[in-house]
Amino acid sequence: MRLFALLLAAALLCGCNEPTLTRYVDKRYLFSFVPPRGWRVTAEQTPSCLTSVSAGNGACGFYVCVSERPEDFLPTTSDFANCELVKDYVAEKLKGYGVQCKPSLLQGRRTYDAIYLRNVADAAGAVRFQLVRQTFLARGRLLYTITSYVFGHSEAELKAATSPCDDDILRSEGTFFLHQPPTRND
Repeated sequence: MRLFALLLAAALLCGCNEPTLTRYVDKRYLFSFVPPRGWRVTAEQTPSCLTSVSAGNGACGFYVCVSERPEDFLPTTSDFANCELVKDYVAEKLKGYGVQCKPSLLQGRRTYDAIYLRNVADAAGAVRFQLVRQTFLARGRLLYTITSYVFGHSEAELKAATSPCDDDILRSEGTFFLHQPPTRND
């Protein structure tokens, strides 16, 4: 028993020097995630998002957009039909092309992952290519969209490119969590 107590104390002491990761919690829209260590988190309302929460570190980043779910977006239980709707939405609203969609799960909830290309002009009018990865999750009247992207000079470059932060982004996206609304007894 004494050996167990010593091992437990040693394990606790070893962990004391590890900085704890802080979970970002949005209490209004009931979601949270753990940003990569050292990344700055900002939140704002935009014309497209009721809230847009960005996590970034230099050229690397991702964001969560919570918006009103369009009435005809992800309305069925058919993965094929919903992926077709995602492809149409990306092409029409987000001006993406070469859209690929696949169903997946996040926290046990059905999501739809889309990857696509876009052409984006900078302030000087020069067009760059953007490879976008998005996860769409519908919850009631809300749509949660998790987005990351990388820029390149050509489509071929982007097809071979990965963000230097892909591992950090994927780990952080994996911590995304939808919280339950408070019950009336709370």
